[in-house]
Amino acid sequence: MNKLYLCMMMFLLPFLVKGAVLTDSTTWVKHFMKKVIEVQKLNRLQNFESNAYLKSSLTLEKIPKTILGKKIQIRSNLKNRQLIWIYETSSHLFSDKNLGFKELIKATKTYGKYPSWDFKSTAQLQINFANDLIKFEALSDKSFVSPLAKRAFKHYNFFLIDKDSLTANIKVVPKRKFSPTFFGSITVNISNYELENVDLKVVGAKGIDFVDTLQIKQKYQDFKPTHTVLNYEGDFLRFIFNGKSEAVFKNFKTGINPDSLKTFGKNEVVKDDSSAYHSNKLLKDRIFYLTLQERLSYAYEDSLKLFRKDEIESDSLSGLSKKVRFFPLFFSDLVWKSKSKKILILFDPIFPAFFYNTVEGAGISYGVNFLSYAKDGKYWSVNPRIRYGLSNNELNSDVSLSWLYKPKSRGLLNFSAGSTYRDLNPNGTIGTLQNTLNTLIFEQNFMKLYRKEYLSMGIGRELVGNFYFSLGTEISRNYAANNTRDYAFRNIRDRGFSSNNPIPPNFGDKIFPNYTAFFINTSLIYTLRQPYILKDGVKIYKIPLGPRFIINYRKGLSGLFHSESDYNYIDVEIQQEKLSMGLWGYGSYSVSGGKFLDAKNVYFPEWRHFSGNSALVFNPGLKSFHLLDFYTYSTNKFFVEAHFEHNFNQKFSARIPLIRKLKLEELLGGGYLTQPDRGDYFETYVGLRRWTFRADYAWSFDKYGLLNQGFRISFAF
Repeated sequence: MNKLYLCMMMFLLPFLVKGAVLTDSTTWVKHFMKKVIEVQKLNRLQNFESNAYLKSSLTLEKIPKTILGKKIQIRSNLKNRQLIWIYETSSHLFSDKNLGFKELIKATKTYGKYPSWDFKSTAQLQINFANDLIKFEALSDKSFVSPLAKRAFKHYNFFLIDKDSLTANIKVVPKRKFSPTFFGSITVNISNYELENVDLKVVGAKGIDFVDTLQIKQKYQDFKPTHTVLNYEGDFLRFIFNGKSEAVFKNFKTGINPDSLKTFGKNEVVKDDSSAYHSNKLLKDRIFYLTLQERLSYAYEDSLKLFRKDEIESDSLSGLSKKVRFFPLFFSDLVWKSKSKKILILFDPIFPAFFYNTVEGAGISYGVNFLSYAKDGKYWSVNPRIRYGLSNNELNSDVSLSWLYKPKSRGLLNFSAGSTYRDLNPNGTIGTLQNTLNTLIFEQNFMKLYRKEYLSMGIGRELVGNFYFSLGTEISRNYAANNTRDYAFRNIRDRGFSSNNPIPPNFGDKIFPNYTAFFINTSLIYTLRQPYILKDGVKIYKIPLGPRFIINYRKGLSGLFHSESDYNYIDVEIQQEKLSMGLWGYGSYSVSGGKFLDAKNVYFPEWRHFSGNSALVFNPGLKSFHLLDFYTYSTNKFFVEAHFEHNFNQKFSARIPLIRKLKLEELLGGGYLTQPDRGDYFETYVGLRRWTFRADYAWSFDKYGLLNQGFRISFAF
């Protein structure tokens, strides 16, 4: 018996020892990681400056032979992998505890066309896992939980891979497979709990559009990333691609020289001057060798630039392409540009120019846009347009001119004149093509029109700080219009075209007499914490980090130029986009109110109108209602309006098998409107969004209860 017991103990001893070791290592890792997280938090925010180098590239590994029936042709010097984008930059990076990152671009070199999702700033790769949440802004709005977050143990399990006298290699495993987390490993210094290396991954099923796999590798020194590599792979419409962004930070200096930050504006985050594109500094600062394909691509791009330069110098007047194909012009814009790319002519596509409505019948509205660009960011544009209706046999034309005279402060001058037909609701969300389809197919003429002969001017520019001021004036002769056609492809029972007078819709008289209006309007906008990039003297604004305040004032001047308008109108609004809620996504809101202070004579086109919708397809803008009639809530008295929308960013859909692969974003929103004649109007909706496609189900209410409900969709190409 004793021999049997001894044999059993000899057999079980290795397992017992191993279990004890595992228990000890698990306990050690838990206490160790708690200390690591604590130390990382203490050293998370630092003031420093450093030199930085960034290299990003995007490669098409495989392309479909055709898409939408059209063959695909891509320029390349090599037969296999198609390199479509390279971006290199040398910069100086500043990190301030209170101001965040600021970057001064010193040298830049590019090849190909910049994709909207790639990384172009070294600050975007100064990713510090000491933060609770990690975002890859160039790829996704989604937040991911850091393995070094305060509540990391709620989301991760940690296991010891190996350790020596200096470092410990820790395996990072998410507790839930499809939570917004990473998996991989981290290496930590045992003596001071400093993070040394990171090798983590995120799979596309966790919520990054277009990307199937994202890998991030980092090296740390003194609690700061010194080398970051992002590798990602994806598949979009059978275009298989991979990208790589790599940044190196060196020559760190603790603290920041105050004089260095004086060159930046208060909210300026990147300064990118055109001289950086002609600097040879990049050749000295380049850290990574170029591949053969990258060298050939750069050589090809440089040869094209020299060829274009020779052509321009030899014949500066032979600037425009002579090739005109009917097919692209029929369905999409046709662009003619000079060889110097300073002058562009854009022709509207032909097919969308045709329209049909019950006022003008079948017709065409066609325009051409002439643009000229200068090196300092200034530009001007001229856009003439003609409009002809077959039923009313009326030709209208107008022209608009714009001049960006001061790019750094968004100084813009506008001038417009001519005659045209306009929607009675300038905020109406139904487009010309959509109205044509609804009229011909569904026998519903939602859009109500009037004719306008006008002359308008406006000027706007940024003042001190984040204040933007604009001033404008307009004189117009306005004509009410009646229906002249009632044709539709089919006659639907219990449905017919309504009057062009929307109040009430079946009343045949004109909604207003022909009249002359002259008014001035002004607007003041203030944005809190508005970051921007200064590129070649032009401000490129990012999403504000704070709310935006807007005040509008308009006055109708009676007697001047025979004007019959006589009123004072003012409204105020506060709005904010993409207010981060961490793992719960982000929200947007808008609250506004306005009043006609002295409405002695206000005709319907000058009333306060709202962005309504009565069709299946709707405008997904924040201030657009899903089910509100286009015209019945318009007012010449006062109003209060509010909207909110929250995007849960796959918070719930990621938990459902199969559905998670669709990467659907869940939406919840609502709206409110009140005015004295119609009372209160409420709206709420839920929806799903993927890329530019969106489907919502909405309910509307008034003080008596449910008004309407139904599906609404939106899409854009």
